Amino acid sequence: MPNPRSGLAHRAYRRARGRLRRESQTCHICTGTIDVTLPATHPRSWTADHVIPRSKGGALLGELKAAHRDCNASKGNKIQT
Repeated sequence: MPNPRSGLAHRAYRRARGRLRRESQTCHICTGTIDVTLPATHPRSWTADHVIPRSKGGALLGELKAAHRDCNASKGNKIQT
């Protein structure tokens, strides 16, 4: 379970993430299809990416896009142009 202090356990964030998961199964980084049946720990599983990273001033409820877990990890806290 996410650390409540990080904000990722916030109800509004979980709802936004759930909405995005239902609507988008295409990785915005590599444009590949995401298999939403994979376990959360799998490198190619679905995850929500903050377009503007929180470490760069992005908001918890800022713009989110679907991404593979490994694509999101390799992007790190960079802002894509």
